[in-house]
Order: sequence, then structure tokens, then C-alpha cells
Amino acid sequence: MTDMETMAKPKKWGNSIGIIIPKEIIERQNITLDDELILHIEKKQDRDKSKLMREGYVEMNEESAKTNKDWERADSEWK
Repeated sequence: MTDMETMAKPKKWGNSIGIIIPKEIIERQNITLDDELILHIEKKQDRDKSKLMREGYVEMNEESAKTNKDWERADSEWK
């Protein structure tokens, strides 16, 4: 079985919180009421922050590499 990803909004269900699995996923994965599922829970805000940090890190590294090249060029011209 392949992993599938979807976003779900928790809903109040008695004293608990429930998440509805979309029909499309149920059908693709052949999920039945007898199945046990393993869930990976991740808040959307956490994923967005993680993505921003990764992208920011990449941009910082690219900018840093450019700055280093500029410094190397200036240093070689100075000599």
C-alpha cells in the first residue's frame, strides 16, 4: 500500500476529536472498518514553518556563496 496525504480539520465528537478520512482515500487504500491505521499527525503551521526554514536556508546558502565569490574576486584584484 502506498502512503497518501490529505489535510483534515478535526471536529468535536462527544468528548473527543475526530478526523474524517475522505472517500477517495478510503477507496484507493481499500480501508474497511476492521483495519487498523497508523497516522502521522503534523500541524499545517509546523509544516509551513519547516518549509520556510528550509527555503530560507537554501536562499541564505546561495547568497552566502555569491558573497564569497565577490570577496574572492575583490581579494584577487587587490593583490
